[in-house]
Amino acid sequence: MKKNILIFSLLFFVMQYLIAQPKVKNETLEGNWYLDFQYSVICGRIFMNFEIDGDNFTAYSRKNADKDILGAPTSALGRAFSKKYKNNFKNGTLLRIVEGKHKIENDTLKISGIFTSAIGTFGDFNGYVIENDLYVTFVNGFGEQIGMIKGTKNAFQVSLEDYLDLFKASVRLTEEKVFNKNVLQTQKWKKFERNMTKVSAKVQDDMEMVFAFLYHARKSPISHYMLFKSLKQENDTIVVDDNKYVFLEEKSPRTAYLKISSFAGTAIEMDSVFQIIIQNDYKNLIVDLRNNPGGNIEAALSFATSVVDTTFYGGVFLTQKWFNEHKQPPTVENYPEFPHFTEANNDLIIEGIHNTTGLCLKIVPKPEVYKGNIYILTNKGTGSACEPVVYGFKQHKRATIIGEKTAGAMLNGEFFELEKGFGMFIPTADYYTSDGFRIDQKGVKPNIKMKQEKALDYTMKKLIK
Repeated sequence: MKKNILIFSLLFFVMQYLIAQPKVKNETLEGNWYLDFQYSVICGRIFMNFEIDGDNFTAYSRKNADKDILGAPTSALGRAFSKKYKNNFKNGTLLRIVEGKHKIENDTLKISGIFTSAIGTFGDFNGYVIENDLYVTFVNGFGEQIGMIKGTKNAFQVSLEDYLDLFKASVRLTEEKVFNKNVLQTQKWKKFERNMTKVSAKVQDDMEMVFAFLYHARKSPISHYMLFKSLKQENDTIVVDDNKYVFLEEKSPRTAYLKISSFAGTAIEMDSVFQIIIQNDYKNLIVDLRNNPGGNIEAALSFATSVVDTTFYGGVFLTQKWFNEHKQPPTVENYPEFPHFTEANNDLIIEGIHNTTGLCLKIVPKPEVYKGNIYILTNKGTGSACEPVVYGFKQHKRATIIGEKTAGAMLNGEFFELEKGFGMFIPTADYYTSDGFRIDQKGVKPNIKMKQEKALDYTMKKLIK
């Protein structure tokens, strides 16, 4: 009996001791934080509020920010729609941390969770909090760091910048650099300017401003138009893109499937793939450009010159210098008056756009080219540098286009420094095809229209013999 009493007494004191211990909540994490966010090329300063629930936590950016940016009717639709996607837009917040976990290890508060936004999920992160400093990293499947968040505890949330003044500066820069000042006199532009003038006076941090600009610029009269927080590179470090964008698969001894996810690669990558295609003497080549957002003209031109059988004009890029003196684009009879570029060199193209009224794209076949049948798959995500290729091949009957109309986002855009650590992507040259068609805002229609998810199967079963 005495032994049982002793055991119960020990258990009682142990339970009392555990109850008296402070929970991991610790108040270190709970509250408002000022954070610097960087993920791939996306970065900016944000405010987030952390709430603790036992060993779990959630965090979110400013509530009801969606109403300031989108307006009440659109924000209501956004919130309803986002319920299907882990409530990324819950309470009108643009950024959230879900499934957050925290624990003490070796006197350090360790945290983990999933970082999401109104437009998608960034991914899992791990990190720690020491006193009033927070640091977390995003890592890809290969263990490579692809992003980070760092910041300090901040009890007060006030606007980080005069974002209205920043927007006015962006307009001035646009007026200086845009390919045609007349687009700034259109009703679409005036509506965009009114909306952003109103919104930029309400946003409170960098991410709200970037999101607002991205949303409203979609309805402006030009593509390739963005505001972003500039990534600062130390010691002028050049980031080398080692990604692979071209993937070749043999469907049969007669047919090859070429997936080009982006034209952000190099002419060397494209040329090496076509050496294989030509050597294997495929009779049919399916080129998948679905969801290819474009890239640089170097890779796109290398692709085009690997498959065309005759020389032809691809079109003309026209700069502000042209539109300051002319109301209409030139006809193909005027093309000999323009400088021509036939080589896949992006630097030469940009130099020509800066120094001339226009630059003519001329497609000249390589000494050895692919001569088989070509089928190009497209959808509404097929944009920018893809679109002159799709249009030119359709125009000259070099390929059959299957799927959906392309994005209608074909302009030459360039990066410019703004102020307060921001930058802009502004279209500096318009593009017209050789028969006078302006692709931007219109897109290219396919030869055979169908839902994009059925295009490959249709091509394999109905078109290839």
